[in-house]
Amino acid sequence: MIKKYSFLLAIISVCLLIAVIVTVLGNDATESGKIITNNTMSQSDHLKKHASTIATTWQWSKINDDTKQAITTANNEKSLPFTAKFVYEALKAVKLDDDGNVIHDHDALLSLDEAILRIQSKLNTESLGILQGLIKDGLPGKAGEQTAKIVGDYYFYLEAKDEFSRTSEALADQSVHATVSAVENDELLYSELQALRDVHLGNDVSSGLFRVTDADAQYMFESMKLDLVQGLSEEEINQKRLEIKEQHIQRSVNISDWPDRYRTFQDAKQNILSASLDEEEKQKQVTQLLRSYFSADELKRITHLSLDQL
Repeated sequence: MIKKYSFLLAIISVCLLIAVIVTVLGNDATESGKIITNNTMSQSDHLKKHASTIATTWQWSKINDDTKQAITTANNEKSLPFTAKFVYEALKAVKLDDDGNVIHDHDALLSLDEAILRIQSKLNTESLGILQGLIKDGLPGKAGEQTAKIVGDYYFYLEAKDEFSRTSEALADQSVHATVSAVENDELLYSELQALRDVHLGNDVSSGLFRVTDADAQYMFESMKLDLVQGLSEEEINQKRLEIKEQHIQRSVNISDWPDRYRTFQDAKQNILSASLDEEEKQKQVTQLLRSYFSADELKRITHLSLDQL
């Protein structure tokens, strides 16, 4: 393991880059042997909810003359590090909800990195303003306003993060994480980075964008500390490792509203497993339940979790 591994990896993962409520009505089976549930959002409803993206909303014809002139002038003086097509391609996967609001998730974070991180060193306040104007033109209404604000906030966060990385390098533990306290030291630095994100992006935006990143970092810290802890039996270590893995699954999957949907799915699944049904019927109902909670594309993302197993 390299020196300051956990802290540096956490920084890298930062750079690389509502709920579905299902109420279980009871454990009783109907006469046909079915478990009664009230799924407030079907698979088709979920697909409809998240069908809109910047790609489907962007309006090329709305780029106004003032923005075009600003781009032309800036290019005459010094080439801008972006074009309208570059901005569109970078942000097109950002999802919008039914009300046209930007959804702050891991996909949006990846788009921000694509749009800003790649050109950060070539941006300044003036070119950032042109970039935000281009976004507002291409996305009329609140989607454009929200996207432009997040892009600006993210740029200034990246600038602050670079300074944070420089100043915190000396604070990172040099012991190659030989002790739990060494890991905790870098864990503390990561929490300070999270606070910095909140300052620049706001807690709601930050927690949404970095949910997967934070879950990965937490899994890494907890796993490293478990490897170093003393006095636990092999059975206790294995049990703790399973708990850490389960916590990571609950938080980390890159699916919209994953924590709530996963939790309510597991509750509904347990309802089926506790019912007086034969194994074949339980399997059938669990499989149907899984398909009612997640779309076909989402199911591909979570195949490795084997959620349909009894």
